[in-house]
Amino acid sequence: MKAELTDISTVKKRFEIEIPEDVVSDEITAVARKFAKQARVPGFRPGKAPLGVIKTRYRDDIISEMYQHLLPHYFSDAVKEKDLNIVDSPEFEEVDYEKGAPLRFKAVFEIYPTLDVTNHANIPIEEVPTEVTEEEVDDTLDRMVEERAEMTPVEDDRAAGEGDFVEISFKGTLEGEENDDALSAEKALCEIGGETTIKEFTENLTGARAGEDKTFDVKYRDDHPEPKLAGKLAEYTVHLESIKEKKRPALDDEFAQGLGDYPTLADLRVEVRNNLEEHKQTRADEQMRDALLHWLEENNEFEVPESLVEHQVQVRLQRLMRDLSRQGINPQQLDLDWGKVRNEQYDQAVRDVRGSLILDHLADKEDVEVSEEEIDKEIEAMATQMQQSTHSVREALNGNNGIEKIKGQISNTKTLKILQDRAKFVPAGSLGGESKAEVTE
Repeated sequence: MKAELTDISTVKKRFEIEIPEDVVSDEITAVARKFAKQARVPGFRPGKAPLGVIKTRYRDDIISEMYQHLLPHYFSDAVKEKDLNIVDSPEFEEVDYEKGAPLRFKAVFEIYPTLDVTNHANIPIEEVPTEVTEEEVDDTLDRMVEERAEMTPVEDDRAAGEGDFVEISFKGTLEGEENDDALSAEKALCEIGGETTIKEFTENLTGARAGEDKTFDVKYRDDHPEPKLAGKLAEYTVHLESIKEKKRPALDDEFAQGLGDYPTLADLRVEVRNNLEEHKQTRADEQMRDALLHWLEENNEFEVPESLVEHQVQVRLQRLMRDLSRQGINPQQLDLDWGKVRNEQYDQAVRDVRGSLILDHLADKEDVEVSEEEIDKEIEAMATQMQQSTHSVREALNGNNGIEKIKGQISNTKTLKILQDRAKFVPAGSLGGESKAEVTE
């Protein structure tokens, strides 16, 4: 075998390979014998046709199968001989074969870049404040009170006003269309003057009493997130079933005791503060590690394999579509230029790949290892969050290369923790958005 390697770029290569004629001839004969066992040729009993007849009659099929056997095999041998770390399967080009001559072909492929990241110590990183203020504790307690508020019917016969909650049944009709069930509801709760309440509902239901009917129009804005409603006029017929008001519990020792083992409100405040501090520290670590990775991406230039970038673009697009679906939006019904969306994802996909390659390189450099216990712990956490058994989650992960992905995520986190421990922390805002800086190894 002859194999000549040509550099197309630092990560894209091309092999020109020549397979000896005798090897090709032997492979054709082996394939032909396999065909002969099953071939039905007029004038011959099944499996008894001469090999020469088989080679002539099934020539194209035999040559095609010979290619499928020899091209990947000899490409693999050439890769091993050159000790190359390839990214994906090659593209075979200019396959040239004539009887009695060697088989020649070209294979275009990508390899992983060779990295030597040395600027990963003393990376300048802005500190992220983690102090919890009394106002934040108060806001959290207020939300806890709000979550436990109860709706109670208004006893006196009065009109609905701002801050009231009205129970309404309504039907809506878009201009030029029949009644749409999506614009109708029975006994829905609507807050007069609420942030999420359509202003026309607030305007027309303010001053109304239980049992009254109202008919009014709603003009939806042109950039409404639901394409079906954007720029449309809808007529609503609303029946006010009842008026309710929100009763908030008092924020006192009794409230604290109802939430658990908190003898006093002061004890609850301590727990709330501790939880906020833990959450802030976790978010601060995430932000600082993101900044570390961003710095490494900006300060370590190298070519990334296009096939890895394309794969990451697809990952990001699939993630975008899942996020839209979770919001109840059908991505296929959106009037989007998906080509433009894809192009917008491309630059970030390059950064994703660059960051991943850097972290893999540094994990090897720092001898980062992931134990089975760490993987088990992560799977148990996933099972708890998904409310599934650990066994079922593990089975699902095994069928989708998920265990390796979890291992990679744990490795990345541990590597970033090492970088964070060695970082050079500076006051918040002191870097002024600079992406380049000098660091010492």
